[in-house]
Amino acid sequence: MSQHPRKAVIVSHTHWDREWYLPLHRFRVDFARMLHQVLDLLEADGEFRHFLLDGQTLVLEDHLLTHPEDLPGIRAMAEAGKLSLGPWYVLPDEFLVSGEATVRNLQIGHKVAKSCGGVQKIGYMPDSFGHLAQMPQILRGAGIDNFVYTRGNGDEIDELGWTYTWRAPDGSEVLAFNQCEGYCNAGGLGHEELWHAHTRRNVKPERAVARVGELFEKMGQRPCDETVLISNGCDHFPPQKDFASVMKALVEAYPDTEFLHAGYPELFASLRSKKRTRKAYQGELLSGKLHLILPGVWSSRMPLKQRNDRCQMLLSSVVEPLDAALTLQGNSEPATGLVEYAWKKLLENHPHDSICGCSIDEVHREMDTRFDQVEQTAGAILNEKLEGLLPLFGPEPED
Repeated sequence: MSQHPRKAVIVSHTHWDREWYLPLHRFRVDFARMLHQVLDLLEADGEFRHFLLDGQTLVLEDHLLTHPEDLPGIRAMAEAGKLSLGPWYVLPDEFLVSGEATVRNLQIGHKVAKSCGGVQKIGYMPDSFGHLAQMPQILRGAGIDNFVYTRGNGDEIDELGWTYTWRAPDGSEVLAFNQCEGYCNAGGLGHEELWHAHTRRNVKPERAVARVGELFEKMGQRPCDETVLISNGCDHFPPQKDFASVMKALVEAYPDTEFLHAGYPELFASLRSKKRTRKAYQGELLSGKLHLILPGVWSSRMPLKQRNDRCQMLLSSVVEPLDAALTLQGNSEPATGLVEYAWKKLLENHPHDSICGCSIDEVHREMDTRFDQVEQTAGAILNEKLEGLLPLFGPEPED
């Protein structure tokens, strides 16, 4: 890469942990305020042109329970390509949930996003604590040929660079993009501190220029494309304040770089427009050279992990096979809606701060309640199906 990249795609976003250091019902109020700010900016049709609503749709589903009147505006912005939704239902920890749960996560995420205007075909997983070797295979199964992430690399990243081909054991490949300095690398541009984005402090464009210059220098230290990413957001962040003044300052400071406020589809389109031979990597991403992967979460609050395993097995190995078999035999109506409800309740416990057991006690008490709901729903379905089998295995009782 030359001193400055040819193109810099600025992706404004928020990373929304549904529950973590606060319970979901506290965060839901903050989410509504943030989303209304985003919609106002996008509808104004000014310099602020795009926003990524994390990579998950559950938080959007939460919002529409209390603000159903926002659906037309959300759908209009998504259909116009200004608001990116999905592809996941939640952003999971891949090592603590089953493969079936991961696939259902993508299926349900696609379904919710499409109902709200469209799904982005981007393998966006900014904060999961490491990544499965099979993730390229899973993504390709969902029609996704790319992957965006922060955590998981070891020394191999020095040779691979920020973009490379990631290959699954079955040979499936995606174009992997590592977020230099993470998904918060340009959050709160123009402020002295990252977290000042939450305050009323004035934006200083020169600080934005300096921060982007630091990123350009850091990106140049490893093999890099002519198109780079500026991740303009962070955990529970509102949209960038005074975006027009920040963009104007960047354009003036770096005249050789084209700045584009857009989403990941535009980033990958630009990356693929230039023929370039990229290095390939095969295997899981489970090292912490650049960012911690927090392996201690794999054993924290072990009863939550045990309940999750039981619920996954109950749905995928007992309830669904029996439901499918009886439906095919014509002995029962399919329990499709109830089964999907149970899966969605289970997936609510799969975000990386939930199933990992690294949130406050109140959050994990609510998880136990959701596990109860999964078991109660699945158990009732199972009882109904088994009762329907009784006439098949014995004579009718005499009067």
